Amino acid sequence: MLFQSYKMQLLHMSPIARSVDGREMPLMSLVAETLRYIASKALEKLREQIGKVVPAKIRWVLTVPALWSEEHKLFMRKAAVSAGIIDNPSSSNLLLCLEPEGASIQCREDAETSVRSQMEKGSVVMVLDCGGGTVDITVHKLQCEPSERFLCQELLPSSGGCEWGSKYVDRYFEEFLHDFLGESLFEIYKENALARLDILRDFEIIKRKFKGGKDEKAMIKLSYLGEHLTTSKLSQLVEAHNSAAPPEYALKLKGSSNIELPSSLMASFFVPLFENIKTKVEQLVQQAEAKGERIRFIFMVGGFSESPFLKSEIIRKFENASVQILVPRRPQISVIRGACLYGLNPRSISSRIAKKTYGINTLTTFDPERHPVDKKVVIEGEDFCEDVFDAFVRKGDSIGAEEVHTKTYCPVRSRQTVMRIIFYATDKRDVDFVDEPSVYQLGELCIDIGKPGQQVEDKTVKVTLLFGSTHIYASATNKDGSEIKNCDFKFDVSS
Repeated sequence: MLFQSYKMQLLHMSPIARSVDGREMPLMSLVAETLRYIASKALEKLREQIGKVVPAKIRWVLTVPALWSEEHKLFMRKAAVSAGIIDNPSSSNLLLCLEPEGASIQCREDAETSVRSQMEKGSVVMVLDCGGGTVDITVHKLQCEPSERFLCQELLPSSGGCEWGSKYVDRYFEEFLHDFLGESLFEIYKENALARLDILRDFEIIKRKFKGGKDEKAMIKLSYLGEHLTTSKLSQLVEAHNSAAPPEYALKLKGSSNIELPSSLMASFFVPLFENIKTKVEQLVQQAEAKGERIRFIFMVGGFSESPFLKSEIIRKFENASVQILVPRRPQISVIRGACLYGLNPRSISSRIAKKTYGINTLTTFDPERHPVDKKVVIEGEDFCEDVFDAFVRKGDSIGAEEVHTKTYCPVRSRQTVMRIIFYATDKRDVDFVDEPSVYQLGELCIDIGKPGQQVEDKTVKVTLLFGSTHIYASATNKDGSEIKNCDFKFDVSS
């Protein structure tokens, strides 16, 4: 079985991955086996170079798109456990590195001397990480001089688009094939996995070289479909297409089984993605300026950044006397090289911007002047307001990489032995209750708090959440400061 682009199936949290020929496999198994294979090869290479390797002393760094949620990140940690890389999802031996953040580190560290010398403390740098599936964008403000160790803070929340990568050029191309071939022939194309792979492989070569020039042509070889597409049939399809399409999209039959696509048609597969990317970059430039900052450098990394058409569009739109557009020598490895540098110095990103407001569901003393009557509950003779959203971090807040947020809670029932703290998130900065439309459940902490006979005052719990890293950490301690075990941070992901 051959699986392609299953990273994007994880984006939609699909439990099942589908191979090119339509067969299915659990996505968790597929990702875990991929990680197992890569890890085994890495260990093999490491043993060749240094001899004996102690797995417990290895710090693994796994890159993830900046757009991924906490659920996606936990999925990857669970996959790493299944792959035998770490022994539990919270293991300190595994770091998650946001892909554009890794690229940001690499771009500065490996920059040419003439460029690095201009990247002074206070400079604002945008990294445009254009991959196969996603386009991730970060905007960082440097907190180091060119000669100093890399240190930056996130100026704007990482953003981008989930379906803006180069694989979606292929999707638009296949939509054209669908229209061109018709339903029955296109079904044959989809079912013939080898023919489909051959056609897409040829298209990949064309796609990588295409510059968007008016006189450029793209030759598509369709002989892979064999007897299903004869020369006479292909000639009829070309004639039918040209009679319905605009003149600039007219095809030419070349030889017995090839068609020539004009530049305008070829460009149309790219344009929707480019418009999304340029619009987002423009928004971020304006947001930076609203904060009194000007972006000085835009680094383009990722495999899609090798596209001369994409590069020319970004340069044409954004490069000027005060903004430089730069592409590293090997943009496709910027993320992985930067991830290694991040693993050596995780504190290189000093702060990040909260993308959401995070809080928990709690009870508070009922105040008739502030709380609606339908939220009033009576517990052991006292009036409480239920479903209160108690915020730990609010959307847009700048959070230090080692910044912790701690709150103390106590049970409301004297015989309570377990405290269940439900964790929520919202895209709004301010909310009052967890049942408001914009609020959704993210996870929970289940904490053992003692025996039924203990006083409520002796069952207080400090809940500590660390948000400034690439994913959320949670811990809890009891009144005397000793660690409470059975503290489980859960997400609704496939196990």
